[in-house]
This record gives sequence, C-alpha cells and structure tokens, in this order.
Amino acid sequence: MIKPVKSRGLIYFRKLYLGMIFMIFSFQVASQENPPIPIEVEVRTARFLDFGAFTTGVGTGQLHISYDSTPTPTGDVYMINGRVVTSALFDVYANPGTIINIMPASPNFILYGSDGGQMTVSIADSDYSTGSTFITTANADMPNEVYVGGTLDVSSIDSANPAGKYTGTIIINFIQE
Repeated sequence: MIKPVKSRGLIYFRKLYLGMIFMIFSFQVASQENPPIPIEVEVRTARFLDFGAFTTGVGTGQLHISYDSTPTPTGDVYMINGRVVTSALFDVYANPGTIINIMPASPNFILYGSDGGQMTVSIADSDYSTGSTFITTANADMPNEVYVGGTLDVSSIDSANPAGKYTGTIIINFIQE
C-alpha cells in the first residue's frame, strides 16, 4: 500500500486557508442603519357631515349620524324625506404603519342658523369608523378612509331656534404618533 505524501506547502496552505476563514467570521462588521422614512400625514376632506332635513315637535331631542351615515333621531326629532344624510369622510394619506390619533379640537361645536339660533354638535370616540386611534394600511399614494359621524342636540323650533339652514365648522385633529 502506498501512502500519499503530503507536502509542506499543501499543509501550510490549508492552515492559511482555515486561518483566513476564521478571521473573516470573527470580525464584527459595523454599518450605519438606514435613515428613517420621513413621515408626512396629509388629510383631505372628501365629504362633509350633513344631518339632512328634520323637524321637531314641542320637545327636544337629538339626531345622531353614525359613521356609516345611518340617522338615529331620538326624543321629539323627526326626519323629513328628500335630503341625503351623510357622515363626513376624510382621506388620510400616510406611509403604511403610521399610527394616527384622531381628536376633535373641542368636545362640542356650534352650528349657527341662517335666521338666528344655534345648535350643538358633539363627536364621540365611537363616531369614527377607524376608532380614535388607528394604523394606516394603504400605500402612501392611496387614501385611508376615515368616516366620522356626530350627534346634533336639537331644541324645539321657536323664536330662539327658528327653522332654517344651520352651518358651522367642526375641527378634527389627525395626530401622527
């Protein structure tokens, strides 16, 4: 039987090769992490909150519009056919995974009548289709739709609050966390 002869050069090469592999895997490589993606949130009003047409009896009541545009009159408030009731719709543009907190600027907002008078609108956490806090899922160029309802406090129609068109501004803050 013939034994293979190992040359000193081959043994030296194997040791050098193993040593280089050891050195490559033993060094820790440090690199700079990527900069964070800039977070920009843009909100556009796509549709306004509209309580439609209604009337009252001698008493008072409330008219609640849910985020899916379902009207719920209570007390002495009666809906009149013909005018469409809609929740507000906001299109929120942000990077996917952005946490958004929705908060009205005030607990109550005043609507002013065309012939005098005023009514109060309030927005609760349950009036948001997404809840008061949500995480965006759509791509940055596609809207995350947020529907918002509200409750209108209606007093009886009299000289203090005559019939007419009532308008006002509702301010809702979309806060990126």
